[in-house]
Amino acid sequence: MDIETRLLEIAEKKDFPSEAKKSISILYEHFRKFVYNVTYQHIGFTLQREELALTVTSEVFMKIWDAPLDWEFDKQKHKTEEDGFKAYLTTIAHFKLMEELRKIKAIREEETTLIDDDDSEWKWALYDDEFDYLDKEMMARRNMVDDCLAEFPERKRDIIRMYYLLYDDHRRMTKEKIVLMEATFETTWQNIRQIISRSKKKIENSLKDKLKTQKNGI
Repeated sequence: MDIETRLLEIAEKKDFPSEAKKSISILYEHFRKFVYNVTYQHIGFTLQREELALTVTSEVFMKIWDAPLDWEFDKQKHKTEEDGFKAYLTTIAHFKLMEELRKIKAIREEETTLIDDDDSEWKWALYDDEFDYLDKEMMARRNMVDDCLAEFPERKRDIIRMYYLLYDDHRRMTKEKIVLMEATFETTWQNIRQIISRSKKKIENSLKDKLKTQKNGI
């Protein structure tokens, strides 16, 4: 399957709607089971498992429909076009799952704080000013943040992205979110928090350097 051609046809949906619909249907049929399974296996703490996996699957392909050119095949990272596209779909599925979990009030009400409270022994907790700085810059200067994250290996980059999506307004990381991250990246929470601790200062400094360069017109 020529995935890039299909994505280009979707991008031309205003001028060629029939071709665009055909292409998204082909991609959907070919990859929907993969996206569903990737999502399903990471939902181990909710009774709405199947429904949630189906919702996320739909959201993933809506993202492809809305922004088909956000992905392009990188031969240096993946052996085949399909492998690269599956990796991209997996990343979208992770983020869409996070968005859906935020909407489920029943789950949020039952969440139990595991760390980041006043008695926490976690040495890598974010200070408010650090989180606020990164949060604002990620929203206002997404391209710059992407450039900063590009300096990290792909796996660490995905861990950082998911961490900041999960870290809520109350500066807390709940047990359910920790379980999800451990399952997603097949590692321990201790390893994840060490990665975040070592990375956050590097991101902040890199952003400051890029902003200074931009301001000076270099």
